Amino acid sequence: MSSKLHQFLLETYENRHMFTFSKKKMSDIPIQIDDQDDNDKLDEFCNIFCIVGSNDNFRIELSGNFPITKEISDLAEIYNGFSDTINGKVILQLNTEQIEVLTDLADKIRKTSFSGPSVNNANWISISARTISSLYRFVRTIKEFKNTRKIN
Repeated sequence: MSSKLHQFLLETYENRHMFTFSKKKMSDIPIQIDDQDDNDKLDEFCNIFCIVGSNDNFRIELSGNFPITKEISDLAEIYNGFSDTINGKVILQLNTEQIEVLTDLADKIRKTSFSGPSVNNANWISISARTISSLYRFVRTIKEFKNTRKIN
Protein backbone atom coordinates (compact mmCIF):
# COMPACT_ATOMS: atom_id res chain seq x y z
CA MET A 1 0.00 0.00 0.00
CA SER A 2 1.14 3.53 -0.65
CA SER A 3 0.98 4.54 2.98
CA LYS A 4 2.15 8.11 2.32
CA LEU A 5 -0.69 8.74 -0.15
CA HIS A 6 -3.19 7.02 2.12
CA GLN A 7 -2.09 9.07 5.14
CA PHE A 8 -2.07 12.30 3.11
CA LEU A 9 -5.65 11.68 1.98
CA LEU A 10 -6.81 10.74 5.47
CA GLU A 11 -5.40 13.99 6.84
CA THR A 12 -6.75 16.09 3.97
CA TYR A 13 -10.26 14.69 4.12
CA GLU A 14 -10.30 14.22 7.89
CA ASN A 15 -11.88 10.83 7.43
CA ARG A 16 -14.14 10.06 10.36
CA HIS A 17 -13.08 6.38 10.27
CA MET A 18 -9.42 7.25 10.78
CA PHE A 19 -9.23 6.26 14.44
CA THR A 20 -11.85 3.52 14.62
CA PHE A 21 -9.83 0.68 13.08
CA SER A 22 -6.44 -0.86 13.70
CA LYS A 23 -3.55 0.21 11.46
CA LYS A 24 -3.63 -3.23 9.84
CA LYS A 25 -7.15 -2.63 8.52
CA MET A 26 -6.67 1.06 7.67
CA SER A 27 -5.60 0.26 4.10
CA ASP A 28 -8.97 -1.33 3.38
CA ILE A 29 -10.99 1.70 4.44
CA PRO A 30 -12.35 3.77 1.58
CA ILE A 31 -11.73 7.49 2.02
CA GLN A 32 -14.80 9.59 1.33
CA ILE A 33 -13.80 12.49 -0.90
CA ASP A 34 -17.19 14.05 -1.61
CA ASP A 35 -18.77 16.86 0.39
CA GLN A 36 -21.72 14.94 1.77
CA ASP A 37 -23.25 16.33 4.93
CA ASP A 38 -26.06 15.31 7.26
CA ASN A 39 -28.65 17.22 5.20
CA ASP A 40 -28.08 15.16 2.03
CA LYS A 41 -30.54 12.47 1.08
CA LEU A 42 -28.64 9.24 0.54
CA ASP A 43 -30.88 8.16 -2.33
CA GLU A 44 -30.14 11.37 -4.28
CA PHE A 45 -26.47 11.97 -3.49
CA CYS A 46 -23.43 10.86 -5.48
CA ASN A 47 -20.86 9.42 -3.07
CA ILE A 48 -17.22 9.41 -4.10
CA PHE A 49 -14.70 7.13 -2.40
CA CYS A 50 -11.01 6.53 -2.93
CA ILE A 51 -9.28 3.28 -2.04
CA VAL A 52 -5.50 3.56 -2.06
CA GLY A 53 -3.49 0.63 -3.38
CA SER A 54 0.22 0.12 -3.87
CA ASN A 55 2.67 2.30 -5.81
CA ASP A 56 0.40 5.38 -5.77
CA ASN A 57 -2.41 3.46 -7.46
CA PHE A 58 -5.93 4.10 -6.29
CA ARG A 59 -9.51 3.27 -7.14
CA ILE A 60 -12.18 5.94 -7.42
CA GLU A 61 -15.75 4.82 -6.87
CA LEU A 62 -18.79 6.96 -7.57
CA SER A 63 -22.10 5.56 -6.44
CA GLY A 64 -25.61 6.87 -6.16
CA ASN A 65 -28.58 8.00 -8.11
CA PHE A 66 -26.90 9.75 -11.05
CA PRO A 67 -27.01 9.45 -14.84
CA ILE A 68 -24.23 7.30 -16.29
CA THR A 69 -23.77 8.05 -19.97
CA LYS A 70 -21.99 5.95 -22.58
CA GLU A 71 -19.08 8.43 -22.42
CA ILE A 72 -18.73 7.91 -18.67
CA SER A 73 -18.95 4.13 -19.07
CA ASP A 74 -16.33 4.17 -21.82
CA LEU A 75 -13.99 6.29 -19.71
CA ALA A 76 -14.29 3.88 -16.80
CA GLU A 77 -13.58 0.92 -19.07
CA ILE A 78 -10.50 2.60 -20.57
CA TYR A 79 -9.07 2.95 -17.06
CA ASN A 80 -9.61 -0.67 -15.98
CA GLY A 81 -12.87 0.07 -14.27
CA PHE A 82 -16.51 -0.42 -15.06
CA SER A 83 -19.91 1.15 -14.73
CA ASP A 84 -23.17 -0.27 -13.49
CA THR A 85 -26.04 1.84 -14.77
CA ILE A 86 -28.65 -0.18 -12.87
CA ASN A 87 -27.11 0.27 -9.43
CA GLY A 88 -25.49 3.66 -10.18
CA LYS A 89 -21.81 2.88 -9.82
CA VAL A 90 -18.68 3.95 -11.71
CA ILE A 91 -15.20 2.70 -10.85
CA LEU A 92 -11.87 3.83 -12.29
CA GLN A 93 -8.43 2.40 -11.49
CA LEU A 94 -5.83 5.18 -11.64
CA ASN A 95 -2.44 6.27 -10.38
CA THR A 96 -1.25 9.72 -9.41
CA GLU A 97 0.19 10.31 -12.90
CA GLN A 98 -3.28 9.82 -14.41
CA ILE A 99 -5.07 12.27 -12.13
CA GLU A 100 -6.24 14.50 -15.00
CA VAL A 101 -8.60 11.69 -16.03
CA LEU A 102 -10.83 12.86 -13.19
CA THR A 103 -11.03 16.31 -14.78
CA ASP A 104 -12.29 14.58 -17.92
CA LEU A 105 -14.80 12.63 -15.81
CA ALA A 106 -15.98 15.88 -14.20
CA ASP A 107 -16.54 17.37 -17.67
CA LYS A 108 -18.60 14.34 -18.67
CA ILE A 109 -20.65 14.64 -15.48
CA ARG A 110 -21.22 18.32 -16.25
CA LYS A 111 -22.92 17.24 -19.49
CA THR A 112 -25.43 15.23 -17.41
CA SER A 113 -26.43 18.14 -15.18
CA PHE A 114 -29.90 18.43 -16.67
CA SER A 115 -30.45 14.66 -16.90
CA GLY A 116 -31.70 14.27 -13.34
CA PRO A 117 -35.27 13.45 -14.30
CA SER A 118 -34.01 10.46 -16.31
CA VAL A 119 -32.87 8.85 -13.04
CA ASN A 120 -35.68 10.29 -10.89
CA ASN A 121 -33.33 12.69 -9.15
CA ALA A 122 -34.73 16.20 -9.39
CA ASN A 123 -31.78 17.50 -7.34
CA TRP A 124 -29.15 16.27 -9.78
CA ILE A 125 -28.46 19.78 -11.10
CA SER A 126 -27.14 20.95 -7.74
CA ILE A 127 -25.68 17.56 -6.78
CA SER A 128 -23.80 17.29 -10.09
CA ALA A 129 -22.15 20.66 -9.37
CA ARG A 130 -21.06 19.38 -5.95
CA THR A 131 -19.83 16.12 -7.48
CA ILE A 132 -17.78 18.03 -10.05
CA SER A 133 -16.39 20.28 -7.34
CA SER A 134 -15.40 17.24 -5.24
CA LEU A 135 -13.59 15.69 -8.21
CA TYR A 136 -11.72 18.93 -8.91
CA ARG A 137 -10.74 19.19 -5.24
CA PHE A 138 -9.42 15.63 -5.35
CA VAL A 139 -7.35 16.43 -8.45
CA ARG A 140 -5.84 19.44 -6.64
CA THR A 141 -5.19 17.28 -3.57
CA ILE A 142 -3.32 14.64 -5.58
CA LYS A 143 -1.27 17.36 -7.32
CA GLU A 144 -0.41 18.80 -3.91
CA PHE A 145 0.65 15.32 -2.75
CA LYS A 146 2.87 14.93 -5.80
CA ASN A 147 4.43 18.36 -5.19
CA THR A 148 5.20 17.59 -1.55
CA ARG A 149 6.94 14.39 -2.63
CA LYS A 150 9.15 16.34 -5.03
CA ILE A 151 10.17 18.71 -2.23
CA ASN A 152 11.02 15.93 0.24
